[in-house]
Amino acid sequence: MNHSWHYDFRDILWAPARALSAKKIFVMTFFLCLALIFYDLFTYLALAVAGEAPGYVFSVHGMFPLQLFAFDSVVGWIVFGVGVVLALLAVMMGFFGVAAFQIEEVRGNRFLSIWQAIAFAWKRLPQMFLAELAIVLFVAFIVLLFFLLGLVSRVPMIGKWLYALFFAIPVFVVAILTVFIILVFQISWVLLPAVAAADRIGETFTAILETFSTIIRRPVQWLVYTAYTLVAAKVCSFIYAYFCYRSVQFIGWASGLGGGERTTDLIKSGLSHLPVNSDTVRETFNIFPGVDWGISLVPWTRGGGDEAVGYLMAVMLFLIFASVIGYFLAIIATGQARAYIVIRYKKDKYAISSESPLFFEDEPVNEPVEGVTESD
Repeated sequence: MNHSWHYDFRDILWAPARALSAKKIFVMTFFLCLALIFYDLFTYLALAVAGEAPGYVFSVHGMFPLQLFAFDSVVGWIVFGVGVVLALLAVMMGFFGVAAFQIEEVRGNRFLSIWQAIAFAWKRLPQMFLAELAIVLFVAFIVLLFFLLGLVSRVPMIGKWLYALFFAIPVFVVAILTVFIILVFQISWVLLPAVAAADRIGETFTAILETFSTIIRRPVQWLVYTAYTLVAAKVCSFIYAYFCYRSVQFIGWASGLGGGERTTDLIKSGLSHLPVNSDTVRETFNIFPGVDWGISLVPWTRGGGDEAVGYLMAVMLFLIFASVIGYFLAIIATGQARAYIVIRYKKDKYAISSESPLFFEDEPVNEPVEGVTESD
């Protein structure tokens, strides 16, 4: 084992450093861009179906229409909902890929490739989707039971009496358990990918069981680890964003020594095609929400040209920006994976580090040739 685990908060402290890896940032950014494609495509499609003007919305929000639109038609809501679900699943696959890197490192394999992680995430997508679907169907079943209870209350004479009689037990007990399940369902979008990445077989029931077990048996510990990870992710991603900003500035200055102002103008032209004044961009380049201390990209949008190559530059700059958010999410995914390793050991006395890697095998040692000694 290449790392001595303490199985306490000290192991979580290293999450930002462990996430600062080109492989992890690339995988998380890849699935983040995929999620944005799904979200944008279905959002603007839903606006078109609902009779809205997608062109006007795009002129306002661009590639980041991150708000809840009011659709007048049921079809519009359905299309929008499908896009949100696909985007969340894509982000979960990114969490899974980053967690897979961390789990394999703990098992002793530091050579998991980017494409192996992406393929592994696609392979385990059904496990994560079915786990989430099972929770949704269970909650829907409870809602159906309460719907039938409401129908019973309509029965003349005895309906209201039966409703009042069973309101505390078992109706209230079932309701409070259902609310807890809904809470775990919301948490599972972040925690379940780490649990699934640590599962060697890929069983849906195991992913659900371990997710609930982690929250039920170690809620405070998981909450503390997650809170630290979120704060560390925001601070470290801001530092990463600052270095990205200065690096782009350096490129413009250094290349301008040979190319003149046209290189700087090209960067400005690319930024002018991006929603640099949106809430998403502002908060990404700000230290904390509500704290006015950060980097403003607005001055860099002035003075750029309107050449077609500016759109290509906009794509390149967008990928750099996406890597900032990718690093932010990679820290969260790495923190969840390390938190699950610690909590799994605390609650079950089971060390994931003692397992053999899934994607690495020691090369076999050749058997000695008959008649040849070591001295030969």
